[in-house]
Amino acid sequence: MEPELRCLKALLSPVSGIVDTHSLMLSLVGEAENHGATFSYNTTVIGGHIEENRLSLHISETKHLENWNGKFPLQPEMVLIPKLVVNSAGLSAPVLAKRFDGLRSAVIPPTYYARGCYFTLSNTTICPFKHLIYPIPEDGGLGVHVTLDLNGQVKFGPNVEWIDGIDDVSSFLNKFDYSVCTNRAKLFYPEIRKYYPNLKDGSLDPGYAGIRPKLSGRGHSWDNWPC
Repeated sequence: MEPELRCLKALLSPVSGIVDTHSLMLSLVGEAENHGATFSYNTTVIGGHIEENRLSLHISETKHLENWNGKFPLQPEMVLIPKLVVNSAGLSAPVLAKRFDGLRSAVIPPTYYARGCYFTLSNTTICPFKHLIYPIPEDGGLGVHVTLDLNGQVKFGPNVEWIDGIDDVSSFLNKFDYSVCTNRAKLFYPEIRKYYPNLKDGSLDPGYAGIRPKLSGRGHSWDNWPC
């Protein structure tokens, strides 16, 4: 099925694939609005407080955070008292929870972040793979695997680069480094050649990077993830 793949055995997942995330989000937004949801763009929840067993949200325009360095308190322009709050602030979710006065710290999970870089396959007119290819997982991730995008472009990644020393302000404002250094390719070649030995030198171009929140940190075993 995959003549370029070198392995002893493999598991086939016939329903694994990719999704057009942009179209999916547009569809979800439209469906939510049709059911009465309202989206408030360019606004940020900057914190909140608990009063009489109710959580109040402090709201501000996003533009007021552009020059904020954490040295002066953020003042809310609006306070909302909702019936239900879902903290889905991505990488900022844990530090946002810390900004809710009265919320017990024990319910806020610790933060562990890892950067994952991708490299794209260049200098090829024929895609070497027809399926997504996943090696055996590594510490902190699924390993440098093969992803095919909607245009048929082959991407390899992500690797795992643990991020240390991120302060709460940087985390809250999502000030992470998303650059992909060309020199990192030298770490990708040996990992990819474990299952794709015909990968040629110079065929990897920098792609993109993402930051992933983790349930456990560097060196922690997966079976010891906190619940």
